[in-house]
Amino acid sequence: MTERILVAQPVLDAGLDRVRALAPDAVVEVIEPFGPDAVLPEALVRDVTVLFADLCPANVEQLRRLRWLQLGSHGYSQLNGLTLPRDAVVANASGVNDIPIAEWCVLMMLALARDLPGMLDAQRGHRWDRDARFQAELRGRRVGVLGYGNIGRELARLCRALGLEVWALSRFRPGARELRYDPLDRPAGSVPVPDRSFTPDQRAEFLAGLDYLVVTTPVTGSTRGLVDADALRLLPQHAMLLNPARAGVVDEAALLAALRDGTIAGAALDDHYRIPMPPDDPFFDLPNVIVTSHISGSNSSTWFVERIWDLFARNLERHLAGERLLNVIARDDLELADS
Repeated sequence: MTERILVAQPVLDAGLDRVRALAPDAVVEVIEPFGPDAVLPEALVRDVTVLFADLCPANVEQLRRLRWLQLGSHGYSQLNGLTLPRDAVVANASGVNDIPIAEWCVLMMLALARDLPGMLDAQRGHRWDRDARFQAELRGRRVGVLGYGNIGRELARLCRALGLEVWALSRFRPGARELRYDPLDRPAGSVPVPDRSFTPDQRAEFLAGLDYLVVTTPVTGSTRGLVDADALRLLPQHAMLLNPARAGVVDEAALLAALRDGTIAGAALDDHYRIPMPPDDPFFDLPNVIVTSHISGSNSSTWFVERIWDLFARNLERHLAGERLLNVIARDDLELADS
């Protein structure tokens, strides 16, 4: 069967050349990235066997021959409610953005620990301020990672270098994970093991011991609203929450209340409940919150484009050889409509 590959990603000439070299007999078509409401011509999609895109078109039901969807994103909630062929495999881009997201987390921990917004406010006000809150240290603090996947592991590497203790709560056993994409091809033995590991039924003990809670889990039916009012009350009052993952994992009303009444000390938020955030979004005005515009993953960097094409090429080689792909999302984790 002739492979028909449809690409809706930023084009990297070297990446496209690599794809064509791997599959010289395939029909490869490249289009502009499209939005969720886009209806693509049936003549374009009806014979597509491989789709390399962040989204599916609105007429997804016409992708009847699709065998593999390669997402350019780590998250996959954009597929919720869609109908895909039963034998179609979905792989995400886990590993592509791990490095910049982990670096964003460290930046936010430092900014919150030393009250960087307060420093900048003093500068703008021409005030000489040597307050003790500007002189805190990270070393010796404890970071709890909710969802110890690729991002959590990358963050653990950086935290260890800074002298922080790393705890992890995950439904999976921490350690090397098979068939995951690593752009640096590090050996399995280099995967950092957390200082303490917790299972979901140990949530209370996990949360009560943290200085920072970092949310790195995707939003699914089982994780939506996972960090609720009860979870936030279990955190120490001095704790900070960082969410570079998906806003929906944290209950919005509970987080807003906890930040306003001092249940937790502060937060750094990169994904949001409304995108783009409207000017009257209440999180903008909270003095103990740092808001960034969904940029932790550095999707506009050249590294990102090179990595998503590298991942796609590696998976294409596996696909053509009939091997298991990297970063496959378990069907049970996809909230698809019945096909």
